[in-house]
Amino acid sequence: MKLLLAAVCALLLLLNAGHVESRRHGDSDSDRQYKLFVFGDEYADTGNYPVADLTMTTRAWYYPYGSNDKDHGATPSGRFSNGLVLPDFVARILGMGESPPAERKREQDGVDPSGMNFAVGGAGVVEGTGDAPKLGRQVEKFKRMVRHGIIDDDLTDSVALIAFSGRRDYERFHDMTSTDVKAMAQDVTDKIADAVDQLMDLGVEKVVVTTLPPLGCTPGLSKTKDSVYDAKCDSQKVTSIHNAYLEEKVFQNKDVFNLDLKAAFNRHAGPSSRSKQFKYKLEPCCDSFDQGGYCGQTEDGESQYNLGSKPSKFFYWDDINPTHAGWKAVVKEFEESIKNFLHI
Repeated sequence: MKLLLAAVCALLLLLNAGHVESRRHGDSDSDRQYKLFVFGDEYADTGNYPVADLTMTTRAWYYPYGSNDKDHGATPSGRFSNGLVLPDFVARILGMGESPPAERKREQDGVDPSGMNFAVGGAGVVEGTGDAPKLGRQVEKFKRMVRHGIIDDDLTDSVALIAFSGRRDYERFHDMTSTDVKAMAQDVTDKIADAVDQLMDLGVEKVVVTTLPPLGCTPGLSKTKDSVYDAKCDSQKVTSIHNAYLEEKVFQNKDVFNLDLKAAFNRHAGPSSRSKQFKYKLEPCCDSFDQGGYCGQTEDGESQYNLGSKPSKFFYWDDINPTHAGWKAVVKEFEESIKNFLHI
């Protein structure tokens, strides 16, 4: 009898070990608890840029930003949109109640088990500031927290999201020669590839990387001096070169997912888009009076912008960032692909 019980116990242990091993190799498991770590700029910032007096860089902390964000009391939360942004919708696919908190808000003695967001509005991949550190510094901060035990070094079931609009790195691309553009794109994509390698070497299992959106067709760059949004906008000069390099250096890795913003943005809001979801494709919902101004800007207490009454009909919220509805539509396109990629 004792021998029989011992045999049964041994069999159960083997079956359980097999279950754990299969999970580690990516079998679907509805009980899996994912951790999400986010890096990037305003496309992914959920409250990391410091609160300060109203300027273009701090505008996400002021009305009308967050005005349709029911998840955060319809008030500004540091997100560069009227509602939720990219990582919020990615977190929902991962089965999280909400996006992991911004690193700026973390408690000194711990980290939320859902992960952490290091993205900061105004950051670039190769360019950055003290308030908006570039990608390499964001990744270094993450690595330092892992080394010091602030973040658990068991990164099983962890996913990293790297999302950049390209605003900081390519802000002068209209004045750049083709040679200059290629050199900059090589540098930017080299550093994205390096960040992916560092994250995976640390133990992050899967990485989601965005392509560059059609920069020339964002409101801030397609608006003419006559305040007309040019449907003949040149979106390919930088975007195509950057994304081709990214394909070579990053997307050949089976553990990296291509969240193709260029394709998604063009389908919903490109010059030849046939999408009926968004009535206003190039025009932003929050449109500055002055071409050099910004959404949320005030002067002597007076608003210096027009605000659309139906944000859900606009793909873009401001000069480069999508609305809540815009981001929701973009991520919805990739939901099944991301689930398959993660074996959810």
